[in-house]
Amino acid sequence: MTKKERVLAVMKKQPVDQVPAGFWFHYKPDYSVQQMIDAHMELFRKTDMDIIKIMQDYPYPISGEITCADDWYKIQVKGTDSEEFAKMAEIIRGIRKEAGDDVLIFQTMFGPFKAASMTFGDDVLMKYSKEAPEAVAAGVKIIADGLEQWTRGYLEAGADGIYYSAQFGELGRFEKEEWEKLVRPSDLQILGVAESTAEKYNILHICGEPEYEFKTHVDWFKDYPADLINWSVKDNHFTLEEGRELYSSAILGGMNNKGNVLKGPKEAIEAEVKAILDAFGTTGIMIGADCTIQGENISLDYIKTAVDAAHGYVK
Repeated sequence: MTKKERVLAVMKKQPVDQVPAGFWFHYKPDYSVQQMIDAHMELFRKTDMDIIKIMQDYPYPISGEITCADDWYKIQVKGTDSEEFAKMAEIIRGIRKEAGDDVLIFQTMFGPFKAASMTFGDDVLMKYSKEAPEAVAAGVKIIADGLEQWTRGYLEAGADGIYYSAQFGELGRFEKEEWEKLVRPSDLQILGVAESTAEKYNILHICGEPEYEFKTHVDWFKDYPADLINWSVKDNHFTLEEGRELYSSAILGGMNNKGNVLKGPKEAIEAEVKAILDAFGTTGIMIGADCTIQGENISLDYIKTAVDAAHGYVK
């Protein structure tokens, strides 16, 4: 099997010749296009992982100033004719040229709500979400309309799909009814692009925030359109086996992103991968981490150890 065939088989919950794996981490936001291409290709080549996830480490070009509720109606988002989008599209095309067609490439997308938080601040976003939810919903819809076009542009540039970071479902942030009105519609708007496009795919990452101890309502996302789904097992105390019961999608993940794959030793990494696959089996799973690998001295050798352990797994 090629890497692409292997991951597609996982998405369809079909048998694979070996269990695939994928890991990632953030890069410096001042990297040039070529530096971003080189960094992603180094990770891919040195670890032999099975997909390429392109990090969104540049800010979205969203403008406006929020001093009152009416300001949410005045937000602006640059389109796919902007230099900011052109940079990301060039990275996708460059990685595709170097990686070839036998591996799936996913572009990271942050949700419109998270994009608003990054632009205007979480405190501002939450304040107006409680005091003027209709205004916030209108502003987030402006962002979602812009990012929907970015998503289409990413796919046209050569990405096979979107790795969507779904946030704002954290425990203590919103009641479910609030979340359904404010957050869910823009999530589904972005996820709907790949869902409705032939041979394009969604990886859904249910992401928490540190100020909420990374705990999130994992069940709120159970009907989101996804071909692979990922969440923090350690932070939510929600196992892969429980996820298999809740979600219809195949699963990506299982490993502590701040644990063995970051700190080693290699024997512990190998044991962790084996334990995951002993418990879950080898169908409908790609080994990965709870989230991006986070911490000092990230080691490509340790990541390769995890990938090799997945590829060589025998019960």
